[in-house]
Amino acid sequence: MAANDDLVEAIVAELRSQGVTAAPREPAPSPSVPSPPSNSVPFERAVDPSRRAHKAGTLKVSVLGGGNGGLAMAGHMSILGYQVTLWSPFSWELAPVEETGGIEVIGPEVQGFGKVAKVTRSLDEAVKGADLIMVVAPALSHRPYASLLAPMLRDGQRVLLNPGRTGGALEFARTLTRFACSANIVLGETQTFIYAAERRGPNKVEILKEKFRMRAAALPATDNDALMEYVRDLYPQIEPAQNVLETSLNNVAPVVHPGTVMLNTQVIERTAAGEDLKFYKHQVTRTIASLVMEKIDREKQAVARALGLREVWSLLDWYRESYHVVGEDIYDALMRNPYYQGFTAPSHFLAQNHILDDVPNSLVPIASLGRALGVETPTIDSMVHLASAMCGIDWWSEGRTVDSLGLGGMSPEEMIRHVEWDALGGKCAESGVCRMFGFYR
Repeated sequence: MAANDDLVEAIVAELRSQGVTAAPREPAPSPSVPSPPSNSVPFERAVDPSRRAHKAGTLKVSVLGGGNGGLAMAGHMSILGYQVTLWSPFSWELAPVEETGGIEVIGPEVQGFGKVAKVTRSLDEAVKGADLIMVVAPALSHRPYASLLAPMLRDGQRVLLNPGRTGGALEFARTLTRFACSANIVLGETQTFIYAAERRGPNKVEILKEKFRMRAAALPATDNDALMEYVRDLYPQIEPAQNVLETSLNNVAPVVHPGTVMLNTQVIERTAAGEDLKFYKHQVTRTIASLVMEKIDREKQAVARALGLREVWSLLDWYRESYHVVGEDIYDALMRNPYYQGFTAPSHFLAQNHILDDVPNSLVPIASLGRALGVETPTIDSMVHLASAMCGIDWWSEGRTVDSLGLGGMSPEEMIRHVEWDALGGKCAESGVCRMFGFYR
């Protein structure tokens, strides 16, 4: 370990001599003994209960997805009194909830048994009559979900991608158009998932943390108020973002996940052999954080600034806003985050979607936007090339791009106008905010 530390310090010293800040001047806390956050009380509640659930009992919520996130959301919202319908394409996810009638939620903030109003294997039945449809699934499912939902959606429904990763709402909308959806809906995405959560049994989930602050946006942004009308009743800490490009580029998953998996596979092998190892605690190293994550983070921010977005978050900003955790650098913040200590390391390379989801649906579209805007993304490009080599898949051709998202050939100003005003067929300036013609027709 000492030899490795000497090597890291030598690399850092060389980088500093070139004017690059790659690691802290002082050693961060050991990953085996995380320091508590310096500016928060561990497990402080994110939301005052009196601020939420005013529409419980009347607002019908459909949760599409029965994984870690879907169970957490469906369980918590059921405990709060919302009429929740749970659907998943996988019967093994639904069967335990159906058999027991609900979801057991544990954790420092939420405890209880959420009695789910309806568990169904019929997607049509799941969304019929729903006011708010929460898509809680990996971004790789957005296209198939949209193609299935296209004939089922009805006027006035709100559909929120939790999260959209990068370009989720844009891809979802284009897929609905392709499949001739005629419904006048409100579509949006979040910048991240509201919970840090992990399944602990067939119908049991632990909510490690509900985030303190999060942003979401509708497509187009002129529908933000209509989206927030329902969403903030469930989650008052969600704020309207400028647009879906802001939520897409303030998405931190590509910074934290892919490099950690690809550059420290020995933890995966040890987990597969039976060791009880944790993703952030054991798989993130100081070298990965300093020499890879920080560069990806800077490149992502450069793309966001080239677009002219008003609010651009670094990963450190995100940890402060989401978890009330601060650190001198990325590694320090990761190791100080008490809410990360329960996440299990993957037992195989493609587990947890950190490659299958974050490479094509975050890294590739960020790099594609960078090319369109004249911003170089060498570290992001390297990660995509490495993932392609390790998976035997050309992620450049499989991932989201400015062309596939409908932004090809646009200037930054035109991209902003598209997601704030024009995306759903245009608005009628003469008569206020009104649709010139039906969305998806």
